[in-house]
Amino acid sequence: PLVDCAGRVFAVLTGRPRDKSFDRNCETAYDSMSSELRNFKLKESERAHRRGDFPAFAVGVSYGNGQMEPSRLAAGENGPNAEALNRLLASQPIQRLAAYGDSAFQLWAPKLHSYYHDHVEQMYQALPSLRRNFSRSVFPCATFNFGLNACCFKHRDTQNLAFGWCSITALGRFDHTKGGHLVLWDAKLIVEFPPHSTILIPSSTVLHSNIEVRSSEERASVTQYCSGGIFRWVSNRFQTQAKFRRTDFKAYNQIVAERREGWIKGLAMYSTLNELTAGLST
Repeated sequence: PLVDCAGRVFAVLTGRPRDKSFDRNCETAYDSMSSELRNFKLKESERAHRRGDFPAFAVGVSYGNGQMEPSRLAAGENGPNAEALNRLLASQPIQRLAAYGDSAFQLWAPKLHSYYHDHVEQMYQALPSLRRNFSRSVFPCATFNFGLNACCFKHRDTQNLAFGWCSITALGRFDHTKGGHLVLWDAKLIVEFPPHSTILIPSSTVLHSNIEVRSSEERASVTQYCSGGIFRWVSNRFQTQAKFRRTDFKAYNQIVAERREGWIKGLAMYSTLNELTAGLST
């Protein structure tokens, strides 16, 4: 774990399960992504974007950009590659690595994970027609970053919950001592990031990027996260900010006032190592 000056865990290099079948699982996941990509219909704008020069597709539930309520992103619903993306989502290897990312999140940030679970479940109860990406993950959205060299430029994922975490799982075949590192610019750290490993970071807040792998190697990744807008929509009593303001101005002002202290509430959901180990016997 990485801890801040107050001893709070703010990121975790979780590694991977000590189970050889998990490595085989991740190899299959990568091969499936590579196989599906060969049949993708890609626009030029989809071959490169602000995060890097590689194809990337977000699938799942999000909220923002003028939406009236959370909905599933178009790429996985009616886009030209929707069937392939949904095959990947439904595949056992992808489901398993998603479940591992969620379990690591719950282990290292139980209060924050509970906050996600409460809000995301309220969203699904309010909108029962929404389909989940994964049966065992609290994250409602995921991005497939396809190879051959999926290495991100320096960026922040500012649409995600400001104090929230995202799960990043590296896939492919590369020497992690030579490339594929995760760079956490604000923490001034360069971290080796082996294939099949998962790292949890507050991607909306911490500036991050990757180092490229060598030309003879291949790298992809799968990320899981939640839009900050979903939390706002739920706290706005399942409506837009504008509608909430019109229908209950007093309650709206109270919520807005509480959000000014949101960073304090967010930090309080980060656990210290002492808290995480308090119940362990010596």
